[in-house]
Amino acid sequence: MRIALASMVAALASAAAFVPAAAATNECHGIQACIRVVGPWVVVPARGSAVYLLSCPGGRSIVGGLDAQVTSRDVRIGFDGRLGAPVQPGSTTTRYALFRAVSVSNRVQAFQPLLGCVPLQGGGGRSTVSAYVSPPGPSLEYRSRIAVLAPGSGGFAKVSCLGNERIVGSWQALAFRTKNPPPLDNAGRVHASKVVVGKKVVVSASASDGLSIDAHAIVQAGAECAP
Repeated sequence: MRIALASMVAALASAAAFVPAAAATNECHGIQACIRVVGPWVVVPARGSAVYLLSCPGGRSIVGGLDAQVTSRDVRIGFDGRLGAPVQPGSTTTRYALFRAVSVSNRVQAFQPLLGCVPLQGGGGRSTVSAYVSPPGPSLEYRSRIAVLAPGSGGFAKVSCLGNERIVGSWQALAFRTKNPPPLDNAGRVHASKVVVGKKVVVSASASDGLSIDAHAIVQAGAECAP
């Protein structure tokens, strides 16, 4: 009986070691009627940075909470918040969040962005400023598109600012749509490059035959647009 009990405890401990860390994330903590949005695993270059835009579903919800999972604690993550008071959903956040990750590791890493979205219930308030000081202009709008890559294939992700907007920045990201962290050697099997033409951002990418079919690789093209 003791041997059987010891074996059972060992088996449970082993199983617990493989429970996905998603169960411990906090993007919906303290939020009622929360819609959980799980992003892909975004590649962060060694001693480099990565940006990824993750959106709430549909057009009637806003970001109420955020979290992330990482392949190493050497990855540090933040997000771009909007000016306004009080700090709250609808004021600080909108229907999407732009995650920014920086790695202090000498190896390629990855992070998985997570959103807790809540039903849209109006916007935030306005701040007051002195008559002698100009308030900042409207917050930037972030736009993105993705392209899916299969082993031995190529593709393009294209996104543009709107007609009344100016493009002030851009990004590209490589990610893998997997539940668990993907083998990061897959990152070396995808090559991507970005060009900006006028208001359009174009990311061209190709995957080698060695890319795992289970990697579900995508590339994201992003544009930072000023209204």
